[in-house]
Amino acid sequence: MILIAIETSCDESGICVIKDNRILSNLVYSQIDSHKKYGGVVPEIASREHSDKIAKLIIDSKIKKVDYVGFTRGPGLKGSLLIGKIAAMTISNYFDAKLIGINHLEGHLLSVEINDDKIEKKLKFPLIALIISGGHSELWYVENYGKYSVMGSTRDDAVGEAFDKVAKILNLGYPGGPAIEKIASKSLRRNKIFSVPEVKDSFDYSFSGIKTQVAYYVRDNKVTLSKKKDICYSFQDSVSKSLIKKLKLAVEKYRVNNIVVCGGVIANSYIRNMIMETFPLNKFNVFLPQKNYSSDNAAMIGVSMLRAIEHNYEDESIEIEPDLKAGSNSEI
Repeated sequence: MILIAIETSCDESGICVIKDNRILSNLVYSQIDSHKKYGGVVPEIASREHSDKIAKLIIDSKIKKVDYVGFTRGPGLKGSLLIGKIAAMTISNYFDAKLIGINHLEGHLLSVEINDDKIEKKLKFPLIALIISGGHSELWYVENYGKYSVMGSTRDDAVGEAFDKVAKILNLGYPGGPAIEKIASKSLRRNKIFSVPEVKDSFDYSFSGIKTQVAYYVRDNKVTLSKKKDICYSFQDSVSKSLIKKLKLAVEKYRVNNIVVCGGVIANSYIRNMIMETFPLNKFNVFLPQKNYSSDNAAMIGVSMLRAIEHNYEDESIEIEPDLKAGSNSEI
C-alpha cells in the first residue's frame, strides 16, 4: 500500500511518500525567511508560497503509484489548507486514489510513532496528550486511535505564539522559540521574575498574562544583555511549569500512566527535560516525537492516514475547516 500525505496548514509545505509503514521520502519547504521580517506568519504570503512550492515538491517526490492521498483539512490557515487540498485532489484524480482529509492535531499526536524512516504502532491507551505549537495548546484524553476529547485549551495565546511575542518584545527575531531557548540557557542567576500563568479550576491555559508581565518588566527596567538572559530563562521556566502543572493534574484525575507531548514547542530541550523529570520512565510511558518530526511535516499526516485506514475512520469529511476540532476526524 502506497500513501501520499500533504501538509500545508500554516507556513511549511510538506509531502511524504509512505510504503508499508516505511517513509520513502519526506520533503519539507519552510517559509521562515519569507515571514521573518514581519515577526510572524502572514496568511497571504503563506498561501502564495505554498502555491509556488507544492508542485515542485510533488515532482521531487517521484510518485509513480498511489493507493491513498491524504491532506491536512484543518485546523490551519484557510488559503494554505486549500492549496494542499487542490494538490491532493489532483494527485487523487490522476492516479484514481482514495482521498482522505486529516486533522492536523491528530497528526501531531501520532508523530510520536515515527522512528527515523519507520512507522511503529507503539502508543498505549488510554492516554493524556498535550499538544503545544505556534497555534495550539490543548490537553486531550485519548481513548484509542480516532477517539479523542478535548479537556482543555488556551483561552488566548498559544504557547508558541507567546514565545514569538516575547521574542519580539526583546528584539530577538522570529521564530521566537529557538532564540529564547538559546539565550535562556546562558542565564547565570536563573531568577524567578515572572509568575507561573494559571487558569484556576480548569484544564485551560492562558499565556497572554505572562507576555504582558514581560512587556511591563522591559518597559520599567534597563534591560542589559545579562538581564535579557534572565528574562528569557524566567519566562521559559514559568511557561514550562504552567504546561506541566495542568498535564500532571489531568494524569492524576484520569489515573493514566500513558502520556504524549507533541507539537513544535516540544523541540524545546528545557521543556522536554522538565517533562521527563516530572514523569519518570519507571512510572510512566512518555511518548515524545523525535525533534525533526515535532514541527509541521507531512510524515505525521501519513501516520494519521495509516491509523484512519486501519481503524475505519478514513471516510470522514474532506472539507476544509480552518477551526477543525478534535472529534471531527474522530469520535468524542
